[in-house]
Amino acid sequence: MTLATTAFDAPRAIRLSFPGLVVAALCALAAGWIAGGLGEPLSRNPVLVAMLLGLALGNCFTTPEALLPGLDFTKRYLLRLAVILIGFRITINLLLDLGAAPLLIALFELILVLCLVYMVGRKVLRLEPEFALLTAIGCAVCGAAAILSASAILRSRDRNAGIAIALITLAGTVSLLVYPVLFLAGWLPQLDDRTFGIFVGASIFELAQVYGASHAVSEGALNTATLVKLTKVLMLIPLLLVFGVFARRKSGGGGMPIPVPWFVLGFGAVVFLNSHMTLDPRIRGPIIDFDQFLFMMVMAALGLTTRLTRLTEVGGPWRLVAIGGFGVVISAAITYAALGLLSANGTKTASRTTESRMLADPGGRLFSNIGCSKCHVPALLGRQGEVPLYSDLLLHDMGGALDDKILQGDAIGSEWRTTPLIDLHLRTRYLHDNRAESLADAIFAHGGEAKIVRDRFFALNDADRHAILEFAGKL
Repeated sequence: MTLATTAFDAPRAIRLSFPGLVVAALCALAAGWIAGGLGEPLSRNPVLVAMLLGLALGNCFTTPEALLPGLDFTKRYLLRLAVILIGFRITINLLLDLGAAPLLIALFELILVLCLVYMVGRKVLRLEPEFALLTAIGCAVCGAAAILSASAILRSRDRNAGIAIALITLAGTVSLLVYPVLFLAGWLPQLDDRTFGIFVGASIFELAQVYGASHAVSEGALNTATLVKLTKVLMLIPLLLVFGVFARRKSGGGGMPIPVPWFVLGFGAVVFLNSHMTLDPRIRGPIIDFDQFLFMMVMAALGLTTRLTRLTEVGGPWRLVAIGGFGVVISAAITYAALGLLSANGTKTASRTTESRMLADPGGRLFSNIGCSKCHVPALLGRQGEVPLYSDLLLHDMGGALDDKILQGDAIGSEWRTTPLIDLHLRTRYLHDNRAESLADAIFAHGGEAKIVRDRFFALNDADRHAILEFAGKL
């Protein structure tokens, strides 16, 4: 057995991939526009909207053959680039703060899910051994990538691999849709945003779906979920080595090369870079936005290439629904139970962050849900960890009501740096010139980029507005 190193003809691949790349990008743009017009929780999760849009288009219309190279390029290479860019959100301190417990949970969940899904598929649902094993690998490790890698090692039939990928993609989409809703509604009471990241990182199948579910909750959840999921991706290597040994003994010949997820090393390099230098927010911000757009492209491509009709080709639809549903439920149950057990025993699974404390407060959740935390970011990352500010420290156009007609550097009169809200309870008047006698007056003066959030605030009922003001007053 050898570690795989595949040659890649970039110019030819890009030429063949261009039509599919354009379609994936257009779907991502459309998903962002659609998500912006939807209410909670979909407006928080354009990645999910991209997946649903791709599924709808891919199953209502036949995806042209000319698009498939570009869609495959998106799912394979742009996904890896998107994972590498997540490193700009994470520091070594965050990795050390995560501790060993979440990684042990991921390993424990992987082993149990692999065994249980395979046994149920074979013994209870009477599925083909090869298909049951590929489905179990997809549920336990990292979805389609794990299925394709194992399929190559085991020399599985393309038909079984294709149907297993379709099943795992659809089952993971259910998790992507449901888990953030359950968390934000308070139905996962033992989880904060960091432990929610552990939960989705260990239990959701596809890496892109992990991004979508955790990003819908908070950046803290996203960072933790990424680290946990990449740990499971690395576990694919020893798992494939084991399968390779069995495959070689069975065939009596040499094994297939073992694919290595080199992009994980790229992710680690970016994390190291991000931990030892301070990146200008004007550079880091567009990188983060581009990273989200890449994930939206990946999810759209996944949807466009997932055909629901394939689920009728192996063992009957009801058995496929049963094994997919079992994989979702058992993955979630094992991870949630393990988190509860560690919490009950006092084991640290994740520290409380400024963002998690915000989301634990009813007014803080409303503050986040209507969009206040987009500019009044709970905390920024410094060299020694997070710095609570409730500000992104960036310039924003606040509209005509706050335009003082004074030019300062590149800032026009209506552009103001986001005021930190930390220690807001010490103030008696508000805004840059102290014109506002109350927080409500200060919010009313917000226009320009903040107008949509201001309008959401005043559209709330009295109790919800009071909860937000009370939360801000405690900062």
